[in-house]
Amino acid sequence: MSVAAGNCIDELNREWGVLRHRQVPADWPEGGTLGEVFGRIADDPDRLLGQLLARQAAGDRLAARVVLQAMLGKLVLLAARDPQHSIAEYVTECWLQICRYPLARRPQRIAANLALDTRRTVWAGEQPTVSLDPQVLNDLAHSAGPDAITVIRNATRLGLIDRSAAACLVAVYCLGLRSHEAAQRLSISADLVRWRNARSIRRLAPHAAVLAAA
Repeated sequence: MSVAAGNCIDELNREWGVLRHRQVPADWPEGGTLGEVFGRIADDPDRLLGQLLARQAAGDRLAARVVLQAMLGKLVLLAARDPQHSIAEYVTECWLQICRYPLARRPQRIAANLALDTRRTVWAGEQPTVSLDPQVLNDLAHSAGPDAITVIRNATRLGLIDRSAAACLVAVYCLGLRSHEAAQRLSISADLVRWRNARSIRRLAPHAAVLAAA
């Protein structure tokens, strides 16, 4: 894995270094911190991953984030064996697989299923369900506010995205830069630009009404 490709994993691990100390919501079936829940997954993977995916299906993105963290090791191995696709492509696709995982139909071997589905989709060359076309954020802006830059500013102020994610969105969706051009300006990899933008769009879309009120 190249240093540039590794930036995606570094970013996730830095984020997890903060999240792991957070207490889980009171209505989670497992108590403790996110890190403690994560640490129990290896001993009872299908039960705990199933609980997290069920919460994700109800709109709990924090639960989905724990599942993604649990999958990172497998994703790194898959990308290391694949000379054609980047780790960021695997991470983005795995996130999408987590968000649409058919838990009722496939309650067993969840981690293996996620890894296989991710690899199959990446190798098939399918486009992710989250479009990275600049029109996406413009459409969100139309429903949430006067323009894309206002949406990004409001989202940052409300804590829906951080400044690094906002910078990537501005570069691509407001300045019209391509991913590699934005990467040069921000001193990161193009894969990380694409991954941050895909994650941010998924995070912002459900909050259009909140952004409009802001």
